[in-house]
Amino acid sequence: MKRLWVVMCAFVLAMAMSAFAQQAGSASDHDSMNSNSQNDQTTSDKKVAKAEKKEEKAAAKGKSMRLTGWVKTEGDKVTFVNDKDKQSWDVSNADMVKGHDGHHVKVKAKLDETSHSMTIQDVKMLRKSKQTAQEQNNEEKK
Repeated sequence: MKRLWVVMCAFVLAMAMSAFAQQAGSASDHDSMNSNSQNDQTTSDKKVAKAEKKEEKAAAKGKSMRLTGWVKTEGDKVTFVNDKDKQSWDVSNADMVKGHDGHHVKVKAKLDETSHSMTIQDVKMLRKSKQTAQEQNNEEKK
């Protein structure tokens, strides 16, 4: 009987220790996940700010810039959505991107910050491997 009592106490003690270890581990995992998501968001914000600053400098100097993004057409209006900062730019020479509606492209263009438009000089379609899985699925559905 004494042996059974010792085994039961050892079992209860082991279960209590494992439950406590799981609770402490999940709390530290939760804290580290929160700090990682905050760091990722901060890094993302920094990248967007850097991209916007680079665009402003190029526009101010009148230099051409290479950007990757998506071409979208709504009625007569053709826009380019930049991948880095998700800004939409009106395309002033829509004939250059004719036939690229809905495609992921790399463009060389001069930016105009005042009217938030771009004059495209060169367009290249990106390979499917350059697109994310979600973007490839959207292409296949069309």
